[in-house]
Amino acid sequence: MDKRLFAQETERQKSIDNAAVTYMRVVGNKSALYYGVVQKDPDLQTSNHPYLKDELYAKARLSYHRMLYPEVLLRLDLSKDELITISPDFCNIVLFPEHVDFVELHGRHIIYLRKDILPGCPSTGYYFLIHSGNCMVLLKQIAWLKEDRYLSRYYDFRNFYYLYKDSVYHRIRNKRGLLKELRPYQKELKWFISASQLRFRHNTEEFITRTVSEYEKLSSAL
Repeated sequence: MDKRLFAQETERQKSIDNAAVTYMRVVGNKSALYYGVVQKDPDLQTSNHPYLKDELYAKARLSYHRMLYPEVLLRLDLSKDELITISPDFCNIVLFPEHVDFVELHGRHIIYLRKDILPGCPSTGYYFLIHSGNCMVLLKQIAWLKEDRYLSRYYDFRNFYYLYKDSVYHRIRNKRGLLKELRPYQKELKWFISASQLRFRHNTEEFITRTVSEYEKLSSAL
């Protein structure tokens, strides 16, 4: 082989090796996060984005495959129901949901719920755990792609609340539905709601979590 060609090949290999070493140094013990599928670029232009809070990556706390990552960059796509991280070479990597134990992102505690045989269990996906005690309250937020009369596309966000109580899931649509599942303390809870000036439509999340917390206090006092 020509000496110049050999030297060029040697330098090229050295560059590749150095790049690999640098990559692994950057990745460190987070390498398991970067084995997922690369997120596909959106085909459509929209007036807003489908991500939780921000389309930019944010620092999060992640438990993945029983390993805790105190600080990792993540974003949650509420349209595709995908949790995404960014690799050192700037690829958007979709994490394997079955490996996600929990996430703390944008002030939310997020879990991956797998549909089981319990009555009323909602579909598999990412949920916000907004209350955990004797009862559990889950929030499912979904971004739907819509089109207005001018043919402009945008994402519409909807919230779905679930109460887990006595091994049964209940979809909570309104105040009456919540109180129905919190028997036999409807009278006491109505007084608490009035005294606390809670409004279901004004702040649904606060209404549900505070009412359920009060129910737990009442039921544990027996």
